[in-house]
Amino acid sequence: MSNLKISFVVCFVFATTIALSQNEPSKPSYENQVYINDAGDIYVQKQLPMYLKFSTDPNGTNYDLKGKKPEYSEPMYLDTEGPNYIRSKWAVDPATGKTASPQQEVLYEVNADGLAPITTLRFQDAPKYVSGGTTYFGKNLAFTLTPRDAVSGVKLTQYALGGGYSDYSTNVSVGKEGAQVLYYYSADFVGNAEKTKSSSFIVDLTAPKTNYEVVGINKDGNILSPKVKLKLTSSDNLSGVKTTYYSFDGGSPKGYYGQVAAGGLSDGEHTFKYYSVDNVKNMEGGDGGVNASTFKFYLDKIPPVPTHEVKGDQHKGNYHYVSPRTTFALAATDNKAGVKNIYYRIDGGERVTYNSEFKMTNVRGVHNVKYDANDLVENLSSNHYINVFMDNEGPETGIIYSNPQFMDRDTLFITSKSNISLKTRDDASGVKSVEYSIDGDGFKNYAQFTLPNEGYHTIKFRSTDNVNNKETEKESSCYIDNTAPEIFIKFSIKAIGSKKGLPVYPNYTRMYVAATDKKVGTEQIQYAMDGAALQLYSSPQTLDASEMNRFRKNKKYSVKVVAKDKLGNTSEETIEFYVGKDSE
Repeated sequence: MSNLKISFVVCFVFATTIALSQNEPSKPSYENQVYINDAGDIYVQKQLPMYLKFSTDPNGTNYDLKGKKPEYSEPMYLDTEGPNYIRSKWAVDPATGKTASPQQEVLYEVNADGLAPITTLRFQDAPKYVSGGTTYFGKNLAFTLTPRDAVSGVKLTQYALGGGYSDYSTNVSVGKEGAQVLYYYSADFVGNAEKTKSSSFIVDLTAPKTNYEVVGINKDGNILSPKVKLKLTSSDNLSGVKTTYYSFDGGSPKGYYGQVAAGGLSDGEHTFKYYSVDNVKNMEGGDGGVNASTFKFYLDKIPPVPTHEVKGDQHKGNYHYVSPRTTFALAATDNKAGVKNIYYRIDGGERVTYNSEFKMTNVRGVHNVKYDANDLVENLSSNHYINVFMDNEGPETGIIYSNPQFMDRDTLFITSKSNISLKTRDDASGVKSVEYSIDGDGFKNYAQFTLPNEGYHTIKFRSTDNVNNKETEKESSCYIDNTAPEIFIKFSIKAIGSKKGLPVYPNYTRMYVAATDKKVGTEQIQYAMDGAALQLYSSPQTLDASEMNRFRKNKKYSVKVVAKDKLGNTSEETIEFYVGKDSE
């Protein structure tokens, strides 16, 4: 047998792949081909036709090698993925031309490769959230592509992310926010290109935004009522808010699940800190919410302090007495928000808003005012009270004349010794002052007084109580009679002579005594003879002295006569005379 060298020449027909979708960037085309690696392994794209030829010389003529069934042999296709063999049953030793010993087949291995690589995508280093079929990633997103090929091996892997295809070599960072479509595939060494794969996802690099709202009564937005609540509204443009947190005054953060009441805090300044975290862990205010938003406010829990002032007529005794002229002023102070309104009601009547000073009901007796105040964040004070006694009547003053006094018809007669007193009465606030004037002179403060001058006098007087209610001026008149009666002494016979300068009367003479008074009349006449006790000149029980024979003895007589009028004004007269002979 001559040496026969057979060479195999394989001819191939090439095809192209088709783009996966409209949105996929332009993808390179790959020709089906034969690939021989460094070890000499032959890989044939399985869809390529094979034409077998042989030659008896390395550089000689090629002869077609046709099979028994030409319809399947020209061309021939490899049917098995992976190793395929062209074989000779027994190997022949080229040196001897005989069957080699031990016997063995001659195998020409050709690898058929008709399967494209398979590429696996894996995202890493970023938080992930899936909602409604949409995948969201947070910061630090990267992806790796891991291709596998069972036969000829992976020649290249490419990806496209927002542009054309690029060769993949190592993990790729994704730093652009928004919706992304990642296209990727791998191709092997014989032109099998993987059908393009894609992954749609959204990269969310922006933290949520949280806003606060004060729900309830406040002043200027940062002075809050204890009844106020704080409302947080969060929004996120991509993955959505997962949790909102808040804290007061540096306390531990709490999850926000509804409006937050602030009334449990103490009165004073506070800091409300708030932030949100989205579903891919983007945190508002940075990691830990260190730079989260804050709302500084003053919680005003202290109500105003209302006060009152009683203006004008007033006096404190058993009650706080006032007059119809008295006014009442209300005021209030507040520690922070400021006073909004002051309210009051008189004697349980309608509650009204205080605008200006007011007066008490002009009905004599006890009255009360209840008042309170609220501030601009509706803190309401406790009730305060004003209790007063309305004294709307003046005092009553009377005049008293002490003895001696005598009333004749409509005229009161007194003397300068008669004390004049003014008596007052006021059963409410009490008497503050009493005044009087005499005969039109100016009024002066009262003290017991007398009227020294003889004649007719007019006294005016009035009183004022402790809340300045003035009594209507009153008037009284009297007549001052300081003049004693005038005494008259007569004898029944004329003197018959004189003795030592005194008249001499006979012992049968009688003495007559009388007295007259110009104003009130004589009340009584008394007499005393020779130093004896005074006795009535005439009375119902005694005889008139003139009717008695008192001068029987011849001697010197001394008779004292005293006359009093009805006011006690007294006059006195002494007469001396002799009874007997006309001379000695």
